Order: sequence, then C-alpha cells, then structure tokens
Amino acid sequence: MAIFIGSSSGAAPHPSSFPHLFSNSIIKSRQSISVTRNSINPSHPNTPSPTWTASEIADAVNGKIVKWGPPGTVSTDTRTLQPNQWFFAIAGLNFDAHDFITPELSRNKGCAGVIGNRVCENWDKGFVQFDGNTVISLMKMASYARNRFHGEVVGVTGSVGKTSTKCMIALALQIQSSRGLVLHVHQSRGNWNNEIGVALSLIGVPAGTGIVVLEMGMSGKGEILELARMARPTIRVILNVGASHFQNFSSLEEIGMAKGEILAEAKPGDVCVLNADDPLVMSLPVPLGVKKVLFGQRVGCDVRLVASESTDEVLELELSYRIIKRLYLVYT
Repeated sequence: MAIFIGSSSGAAPHPSSFPHLFSNSIIKSRQSISVTRNSINPSHPNTPSPTWTASEIADAVNGKIVKWGPPGTVSTDTRTLQPNQWFFAIAGLNFDAHDFITPELSRNKGCAGVIGNRVCENWDKGFVQFDGNTVISLMKMASYARNRFHGEVVGVTGSVGKTSTKCMIALALQIQSSRGLVLHVHQSRGNWNNEIGVALSLIGVPAGTGIVVLEMGMSGKGEILELARMARPTIRVILNVGASHFQNFSSLEEIGMAKGEILAEAKPGDVCVLNADDPLVMSLPVPLGVKKVLFGQRVGCDVRLVASESTDEVLELELSYRIIKRLYLVYT
C-alpha cells in the first residue's frame, strides 16, 4: 500500500474502543504518511457501476421510453463506451453528442440504448427520450441517484488542493475499512468537479457504498451552489480561498463567498470542515445546527498541525485532534 497512517505508540484505536465519544476529548498522536505519487492520487477502485433499467432512466430524466433496452450502466463518451452501457448524449456549446449516434454504436460497441433528445435513423436498441437541456437532464438523473443513496457524502471545494485532498480522504477511509470498520468508499474520478463530472460520479455510485467523496469546482458564482444542491453533502469541506478564478470575480472576498455556497443549504446535523488558518474561509456563514470542525495550525483547532518533518519520501505529521462523531477521519 502506498500510504500508511499509524501512531508512534502503536496502531490507531478502532472506534469500538470508545464506548462514549465526546467532542472535547483530545488525543495527541504522531502520524506518518507516505507522500509517493500513488498515495496522493490512488487509482480509482475497480468497483462495478450500478445498472439502470429503462424505467429508472425514464423516471430519473422525466422522459419516455420510446424503445425498451436491457439494464446497463451509463456513459457519456462513445470512445470509451463498453458493451451493455447506455449512452447519454450531451449537447454542448461546441459539439452535439447526438451526432455520434449511429447503428455502428450498437453493432460494434454493444450499446444498450440511448438517453437523449433524438437518435439516428434505423436505431434498433433502447431509447429513452426527453426534451430540453441535456446537462440539466443529466443532473436530474444524478439527483435521482442521490435520493436513493443513504450513506455519507463528502463534498470538497477550495481554490487549490481539491483533487489531492479528495484522494487522501478516500484513501484514509479505505484504510479504516481494512482495519475492520466497514466503509465502502466511492470517489469521483480524476478532477471530475463540474456539473457533468459530479453528476456522473453520483450516477455511478456502486451498490453497497457507504461513503461518497466528491470534488466540487467552479469558475463563477452559483456553480458550487448548484453542485451542492445536486450532491447534498453531509460533510462539506472548504480548503482555502485563492485567486485561481480571479478573472471572473472582482475580489478575493467574492471568490470566498462563491466557495461558501457549499455551506448555504447544509442541514442541522451536517458537518462542515473549515481551514481555520484562512480568514476568508472563517468569515463564511455556517447555518444553524451545522457542526463546525476546524483544521489548521491555530491553537484550538479540532485537528491541529503541531509539527512536521520531511525525510526522503515520508512526511511525518504531529497532530492533536478531537474525537468527533461521524467525522471518520479522526480515527486515522
């Protein structure tokens, strides 16, 4: 395994070791984390994507079944389409995927059916038709998938470090599963952080998954809010606020407010994880009843970096942290 997390005094305690969890309990532990490339960007687990029936697809996109097709997974790319997958045709600004629907898609690729506005002549496989914007319909399907998922969803945003942090969170949770805490983790692929990437990540959540870790990006106002409404994270993470999208904003404060959209509709009982060392992050409003978990170097952080030392490819971190209900990372 490319990453290891442990304590200088032995293995990290399993949650069952704590019959009662108190938010003010402090544990100091020295952690060692390998920072090889594979540890920061682990390969996506080879877990099967869920199959969708034609009826489920039609319900999800508010469409109609023009021609029945077999259950299958969903793809938006004809180049990587696998046998028995449904092709969701996206019409973008520069291309229209409906133009790539040909009889060869079923004969040579084994396409199970098409989800979209139209198909080509002589199309002989499944077809679920809907009217209107294809991206909006894809997001409707993602919301349908989210409604039938009852586990935890972690949403990660910030100006820098989203993909690496998402991967590290997912990997840490997977390690907990190997230690006896059963956590089947699904993470978004690569930097799938826009409306299409987040939607496909939700549509592809495998059966039996307990936790989904998603990256959420933006280039303008309102985009994070839209992603958060679709994914409804139960744990919402803001890493930092920087000038990476300054061309679309007039100030860092505006960028911060746009990042803070991930918190806007959090519900009581949800958790928000905030960088206490970033004043713009700390200035963001948190809805009533949402638990705040702070990380950083400041005294009083729930997860505090006390010291760090780097030797070769190993980064040693000395952390102090509180035991926090539902925030599984505290057990690493």
